[in-house]
Amino acid sequence: MSRATVQSIPLSKGEAWRAYERAFHDFSERVRELQGLTADPHPDRRGIESALEEAERARVIYDQCRDALAQAMLPPARRDRLPKQDSPEAVTERVRSIAELLWETAGRPDGTADADWHLAEQIVKRASITAAA
Repeated sequence: MSRATVQSIPLSKGEAWRAYERAFHDFSERVRELQGLTADPHPDRRGIESALEEAERARVIYDQCRDALAQAMLPPARRDRLPKQDSPEAVTERVRSIAELLWETAGRPDGTADADWHLAEQIVKRASITAAA
């Protein structure tokens, strides 16, 4: 189920739960794949970048499904009180984490902070766009 579908259609508790389970499974699989790539003593930079984008896309969908499940489980009067996701601080923290992982898997080279940060921003942006499609 895509993020757009989860956002636009009110789901029953059962539908929301199944979407959440699928999204959690997909996200955990993407993270395991990423962990396997980063554990390699000679990591493949392009493979890691691709896996980071897939993991971030899966995280966006997981977050959306989690929120849809919370919406379905809450009484109608409390549904508007859920916290907003993707605050600027949360996005910055994700970018920081991805940039740090890129730097570490490249062997912690000097002078790459700006390039790593820019690439991390692109990964987060592309993942958000493809998750919404």
